[in-house]
Amino acid sequence: MAVQASPLPAPPLPARPVPGPRRWLVPVASVVVVGALLVFSWFDVHASIGDLIHGLFSPRGLFRDVIPHSVPPKLSAFWEGVKASVLTLAIAVLSIAFAVVFSLVLLPVAARNLAPVRWLYEVTRFGMAILRAIPELIMLLIFNVVLGFSPFSAVLALTLHGIGVQGKLYGEAVEEMDMAPVDALRVAGASRAQVFLHAVLPETWNSLLGLTLYRLDANFRSAVTLGAVGSGGIGFYIFNELSAFQFKVVTTYIIILVVVVMGIERMSTLLRVRLAG
Repeated sequence: MAVQASPLPAPPLPARPVPGPRRWLVPVASVVVVGALLVFSWFDVHASIGDLIHGLFSPRGLFRDVIPHSVPPKLSAFWEGVKASVLTLAIAVLSIAFAVVFSLVLLPVAARNLAPVRWLYEVTRFGMAILRAIPELIMLLIFNVVLGFSPFSAVLALTLHGIGVQGKLYGEAVEEMDMAPVDALRVAGASRAQVFLHAVLPETWNSLLGLTLYRLDANFRSAVTLGAVGSGGIGFYIFNELSAFQFKVVTTYIIILVVVVMGIERMSTLLRVRLAG
């Protein structure tokens, strides 16, 4: 009769390491630094809960003065607001179109896996970073000095900033693509233009279109903001009517603005669903 061997005892678990003081140094220091930054920012912007409450509930505040004088909307200003919103939409569409064209032209050297040499990729990305770093408002002020106050100045400002943003997003989309079709065409002796047109664009088309639709929404809202400083459109009308305390007219314009933004978002959503299907 076979005798079963008794199981060997499990080896003892190593002792749990005792955390030293250095392990807690980084988290504690991070909390202290973030807390100090928040406190500094609070005082630096002169934030005040009392001022906020006074602005909301005082006799000349938001709830007791502004909102009661903002309803009902002034319907006589409706068509004027529609025409202004169409101009704002035209600024957004034209700027997004220009930015798309230039971003696609730069795309073969803005993606690491397509750029022929590393230094060209680095220079292109650095230029895009500069365009992204300059806010649209600053670019608009520069173009206002050069071209005067006009919607075209806003188009140019949004175009340059859009090249910086869209160029980076397009490049990252291409860097994440499957390189098998690209490699197959390269082995077959295709030129760089043929590889880009027949492999890169078909593989990334859905992603590039989705990014473009997202930027259209952002460009419209930016065009509204730029309108308040002289580029025209519904932002300019809202700023003027607010300065004249015509709150009912402002309500009309805001309703039109919300409808247009929701329409753009809905169109973008439907297109994305169609692309995903």
